[in-house]
Order: sequence, then structure tokens, then C-alpha cells
Amino acid sequence: MSIKVTATGDSLFTADFPEEYAEKRIELDEFINACDVRMTNLETNLSDFGSFSNQYSGGTWLNTRKELFPYLESYNFNFYGNANNHCMDYSHYGLLSTIDFLDSKGYAHAGTGRSLEEAERPAVLTTKDNKKAAIIAVDASMKLPSMAGKESNLFEARPGVNYLRHNTVYTVSEEEMKQLKKIAQNTAINFQRESEIATGYFLPDPEGVFVFRDITFTDNKNVPLSKCNAKDLIRIIDVIKKAKAENDLVLMQVHCHTEEGTSDLTPPAYLKEFCRAAIDAGVGAVFGGGSHMLRGLEMYRGKPIFYSLGDFIYQGMRVEFLPPDFMEKYGLDVNASAKEALDKRSQGGKLGLQTNEKNFLTVLPKLEYEGDRLTDLTLMPVKLFFRCGNEQLEGLPVFAQGDEGKKIFDKYQKLSSELGTQLIYENGFIKLSD
Repeated sequence: MSIKVTATGDSLFTADFPEEYAEKRIELDEFINACDVRMTNLETNLSDFGSFSNQYSGGTWLNTRKELFPYLESYNFNFYGNANNHCMDYSHYGLLSTIDFLDSKGYAHAGTGRSLEEAERPAVLTTKDNKKAAIIAVDASMKLPSMAGKESNLFEARPGVNYLRHNTVYTVSEEEMKQLKKIAQNTAINFQRESEIATGYFLPDPEGVFVFRDITFTDNKNVPLSKCNAKDLIRIIDVIKKAKAENDLVLMQVHCHTEEGTSDLTPPAYLKEFCRAAIDAGVGAVFGGGSHMLRGLEMYRGKPIFYSLGDFIYQGMRVEFLPPDFMEKYGLDVNASAKEALDKRSQGGKLGLQTNEKNFLTVLPKLEYEGDRLTDLTLMPVKLFFRCGNEQLEGLPVFAQGDEGKKIFDKYQKLSSELGTQLIYENGFIKLSD
């Protein structure tokens, strides 16, 4: 028997839905509910603001009161990915509150935990035909303090996120390398670094590279711009192989904000390396998110890599509360409202993610597998309400039909063709070209 899978982009869910939305989402709901595995990335915390915020955030401190969860629950997802750059916005309190709440509701989730072992552990869903799908979630855009840790004989494990680090090396000419070294010498910008190396706290620069303060350069033109941290990659691949041995299908969620070069639509080199290695190890599909916009689809060894599905819900302007750190950054009183703060940051709605329609366009995949062999791939074009004049509808998804669906297809076909994938638009849906 087959396993049908759907997965969304980021559910940046912070507020209620209006009553009139119910009749607008019928086709979307039917598409999701036709699947056995129904995944989303939970791009917020679930708590009731019972503690302090973290000193840093994923950009905007995100948290949603638990009483609002039924609105997100109404899509009937049965897996919630927690591995993203907002999981520690409210420190360990917010992270653990989210885990405990999802556990209390009986929902499968992955990507965060009370230890690294728990954060990297796959969630397993069993279909009505007793097929098992394992789902692993990884954050590739986290800040280092959010990383989950292992326990030892003396120390407790550290709660946090399942992480994938990467190394970035910028290629310059031999002449530019000489100039960088000269600037470093003249400004003493590396004095502290050199002192740390001399005392054993930092390792010396690897051969063939020069670290300028904390940015790494090379004049070797064969070095990729970015590469996965080798230890992290080996660890995650081991998790995949174990999951593959124990389940019928393995799926991967990866959250990645990294941009390289001059286009935010291009997947970074290390993300391509990771996704392809995951499929080599047995993953049946990789679902990316984090960039808030669509990146292309690559078919690798017959398996889909969605480098970013963009946003599925975007309610970023309806965040209920924001901490003093946010207010101080924008010169506001620490007790100012979230609305005042977001209005200040956006310069009255002129700047920000909410001003660009590309952040309000996505596709919703439906994949069908026999064992781990992909037998069908269908994509529903989806638009999020954008500048619709109704604050409550803004950022909620619906089936994009007619010219709107064709516009999403044209955009997605261009992005995917750059990755070697050809698509067709057929009866309002997007399919692989034969």
C-alpha cells in the first residue's frame, strides 16, 4: 500500500483566523487531508508568556498563546517540526513549553528536545495500513546557544535544537589576499585572535586560508563557498540510516536562512551538499523552509528536494507581545505595544517581509510512495492573502487558481529549471514533466 505525504512551508502562526476564511480554504483542506503524513514547520513557540525572553531572537520574538492553537490545528497536521531559528526566542522556557504542549496533545514532533539525543530523534507516524514514516527535523540557521547538547557523567544534557553547522570560505585573488593580510597587520585587527592562538584557545588557521577577524578567505578557487560541518553531517547521516532500517519511509525537514552570492533565491552550497547526502543515506524527500520565499525543486536520484517552500502562514505583523530588547532596539518605551514596535521597524508598513508578494506565494506538495519509491508528485499552487485590506485574512493560505496559479507555476518552473527540473501546469496543478 502507498504512503501519501504533504508538507508545508513555515507556519508563522501568531493569531486567530476570521470566520470567513473557512469557506475560502475548502480545496486546501481537502488536499491536505487526502494524505497520510501531514507536516508543517511550527515557526513559533507555544506558551502563555510565563517567563523571560531570550537576549536574541530569530529576527522577531515569536510566541503564540496555547488557547489559539486550535486555529492551526484545524488544518489537521499530524506532525509539527520545531527545528527553526525561533525555537529559543523565549529561551528554554518557550522551547520546553512547546514540547510539553505538543506532547499533551499527542502530536508527533521533532527537531528540539531536552537533549541532543531527543532533538535529533525522528518522530514516527503509522498509517492506517501500518506503514511507518519517520520524520527528522534539522535547523541549519541557528545561533550557537540554541544547540542541544549531550549529557556526560557530570553534566546534564542541554535542551535545544537539532543543528547543522556550516563553514563559509570566501575566495579572493592572490593580490586581494595580500591586501587583506596587509590591512590586518596595519590595523592589528587580528591581535586578539593571534593572542588566543598563541595561548592555545584558538586553533591556528588551516593551511591555505586566512581568517580576517572572524571571516575566512582563501585564494584557492576550487574551495566551495560553504560546506557542512563534517561532524554534524556524519551525526545526522547516522540518524537517517538508523531510521531507514526501522521504517518504510524517511522524510527530512531542514530550516535554512543562509543566502550566498547575490540572490536569496539560490540554495547555498552546503544546503545542496546536505540534502543530497540525506537522500544518499535513505531519505525519500527533503522539505526546506526558512527563507520565507520559494526556492526551486531539484529531483535527485528520483527523490524531491524542496530547497524552500516559503511561508504557509505569515502573521508576522500580528505578533501579540514583544520584549524590552525589541523596544530598546527601535528607541521605544519597554512597555510599548507590539503593534507600535512593528510599525516603527517597518516605517509604517513600508519595509519588511510583509511588503513583498514573493513571501506570500508557495506550493503545497502531495507525494505518493510505494515503499520508498516515489510514484507521483503533484503540487498545489497556494497564495497567502496579500494586502487584501483585512488584517485577519492577511497571510492565510488558499488554493491559487487561474492566472494566480499560473503566476506561481511560472515562478516555480524558472527556479526549478535552474536546478535541472522541468515542470508542467496541468488542470490547475503543477506536475513533473515526463
